Amino acid sequence: MHPASLTAPEIADLLAQAYAEDQGYGHDGPSAEERTALADRLGCDETLRAEVWELLREQVADEDAAAYWLDVEFVEPCPGDAGHA
Repeated sequence: MHPASLTAPEIADLLAQAYAEDQGYGHDGPSAEERTALADRLGCDETLRAEVWELLREQVADEDAAAYWLDVEFVEPCPGDAGHA
């Protein structure tokens, strides 16, 4: 998997797997390396992140918990934005 070649629906599916795994009810989420690559890509592309969120929110039961997970626990700030508030 190379995140640059994935579509928004493919990314949303991977995130749904990662979220399920992190919540303790899944076990087939992306690897640590894949998670890092996805987090970096979403952290640097706000448009893609918004598109992926719209797709992901259809796959989760608790949108608030999933939004927190995506924004705080999963996605890292874009490396070029380090130190910016």
